[in-house]
Formats: sequence, C-alpha cells, structure tokens
Amino acid sequence: MASITEKFVSLMARPGQDNVPKDDDVPWYLKYGGRVLGIVGAFFAILFGLWNCVGILLADVSCLISGILQVCAGLLVMVVEAPCCCMFVDFVQKIADLADSKPHYYRAGVYCAIAIPPIIICPGLGSIFGCGLIFGTGVLYGMMSLGKKASLQEMRNAAVASDNSRPIQTTSGMRSNLVDNAQPVAFTGPPAYDSNV
Repeated sequence: MASITEKFVSLMARPGQDNVPKDDDVPWYLKYGGRVLGIVGAFFAILFGLWNCVGILLADVSCLISGILQVCAGLLVMVVEAPCCCMFVDFVQKIADLADSKPHYYRAGVYCAIAIPPIIICPGLGSIFGCGLIFGTGVLYGMMSLGKKASLQEMRNAAVASDNSRPIQTTSGMRSNLVDNAQPVAFTGPPAYDSNV
C-alpha cells in the first residue's frame, strides 16, 4: 500500500521539487485535491472556452470574449498547477515557483477572480462548468489557507477556559435588564364576566 501512495506522490510532484514535504498543516486530501481539481478544471475551461469562441459564427461577440477569457484563465491555472504540461516554455517554471512561494489565499483569490467574468459575460453551460471548476479550486485553496483544525481536546479546553473567564452577573437593581428580572408567566384563567357593567 505504501508503494502506491509513494508512486502517486511522485507523479503529483513538480519537476525539481524536494521529496521532503513542507509542514504546512494542510491535509493531504486538500493539497492533492486542489491540484487535481485545478488541472481538470483548467482542461475543461480551455475546452469549453474554445467552444464559446465558436459563438462568433452566430455573431455572438459576448460569447467570443467570454471564451477568450476562459481560455486565458484555463491556461493560467494549467501553468500554475501543472507546469509539466508546458515544460518547453521557459518562463512557466518561474510562474509556478512564484505561485508556490505565496500563501494559499493569494491563489484562492486569483482563481475565484478569474473565474467570475466569463460567467457574467456569457452565462452558458460551458462557461458555468469550465469556470465553476476553477472557482471550486479557488475555494479549496481558500480552505487550505484557513489551516488545520484543532483537535477535539484543544477545542474542549478552549471552551472551558472561555466559560470560566466570563463573570456571572446577578443584578436585581432598578436599572437591571428586563430579561434578567423576568418573572415566570402564570395562567390565572379567563376574566370573569360581570353582567352589571
């Protein structure tokens, strides 16, 4: 089982990357899930972007512009997430290294920002699916930027500490809050009918 995992990690590693993983406190499924979703999303964004560009045959200029933006967004995500697909272009590795040196929320913001305009310009199924996958990648990187969740014991200790630090307020003065001094509601029955009135 360990050999399958090692093979998967070596396939997902970038060229020239250290085999020693960084201690980011990011779960492995988010790290590799973001990378895989980014690659798949970039592929479909390029594919459906080209399909939107065919809209020029029907004189639909907005879908042409949307398609061009979608192809550019897909290429950017492909360069950042899978630079091995463009290894013969000189500056691709520099862009990928720059993106890896930044915190995860930069990537999340950029991916979400480049995914929205093509959907607004030409809201078709191709734009929504292609750019939606890029937007989903941005959401995953946003989750990675939040960091690792605390353990159950740490959360319990923090809850107990916050409960103990709160002072207990017992006020019954004239200016105290109405809710603090509320009396229980009692049922006294319907009012008696007086026929003399």
